[in-house]
Amino acid sequence: MQTIENSFLQASVAENGAQITDLVLKNAQFDYFKDNNAQQKITIAFPAISSEKDWAALLPWTVVDKGDTHVSLTLIDTKESYQVFPYHFEVVITYELEGNQLKVGFFLRNNSHKEMPFSLTAIVPIIAGWTSSGEINGVTLTKKKDYQLKLASVDFALAVKDKSVIAAADNLTLAADSNQRFTLTLMLS
Repeated sequence: MQTIENSFLQASVAENGAQITDLVLKNAQFDYFKDNNAQQKITIAFPAISSEKDWAALLPWTVVDKGDTHVSLTLIDTKESYQVFPYHFEVVITYELEGNQLKVGFFLRNNSHKEMPFSLTAIVPIIAGWTSSGEINGVTLTKKKDYQLKLASVDFALAVKDKSVIAAADNLTLAADSNQRFTLTLMLS
């Protein structure tokens, strides 16, 4: 488990699945992911379009950079994944705290000499007792008048579905030997 913090927020990141398991507003000691029933988390999915496999959940993530306010983890194809999804890839996720924001940066690299189809998704649970409202390029979650969690992105389509906010970049292709960046911002107040 990796912990990052600044004067406003503290976040915990599990290496298994590169999941955010805590997002604490420090002045109120309020953890958005703390539910009465269980600890919730942000789930990352990197499924291949042509496959049922979710490599983000199945393959190991490795911490490649860590500071007080940020942590970066990488996911790299394996011999076994290549047999099912015949592409060489690298996914780097960087979680960075900036004020009351958690910035989630995704860097996807296609190391193959052919075009790679892919989808990239972040699933943010809506905790019991929170309401949601959508806006252009964003979703706001509110708990009474006490707290708000705003999600915003110009890279992902954001939608509320099945008690979650789904940030999805679906049915895309990445040119051979190229890379692409995606960003999702969460602001807790």
